[in-house]
Amino acid sequence: MKNSYYYLIASLPMLHFGMKPAFSYSDFLEECGRQLSQDEMGALKEDKNPLLKKWKIFDTGLRNELARTRAVKKGKDPNSYLRGSEGIDPFIAPLAHWAVNQHSPMDAEMYLDKIRWEKIEEIKSGHYFDTEYLAAYGLQLQILERWDRINSGDGMKILEGLTGKT
Repeated sequence: MKNSYYYLIASLPMLHFGMKPAFSYSDFLEECGRQLSQDEMGALKEDKNPLLKKWKIFDTGLRNELARTRAVKKGKDPNSYLRGSEGIDPFIAPLAHWAVNQHSPMDAEMYLDKIRWEKIEEIKSGHYFDTEYLAAYGLQLQILERWDRINSGDGMKILEGLTGKT
């Protein structure tokens, strides 16, 4: 365990889904940059990071399933909307189906981000004072920042515009 990780992580506030972030993702990266080496900083953002690789596979699968479900619902060919993925998680389809069929874009997005949050919790298990923990923290901080933007100003209008619902 490196001291730089220990002191940095020990100084970070705990994150909980739905809370207002204490600082921005860019502030988080700036603080990491003050305490970590360039190589360690690179590992926070690279797909070589095992946690980020798992995250990307999951998130791409979820986005593909959402695209597939939305396309089928609109009578379109889903294949033109899908992006590369390393596999299909059979547990994602019902989650995407539920989200796409919600009347409230806010409820659907909240549900999807809770699923994302739980997946990050799952893949960070066993990581406490390392780059993977920091990468997971950054992902969760980005989710909190997104909801902070949604909950302020015209966030609901933005969500409705993305889903085509009024």
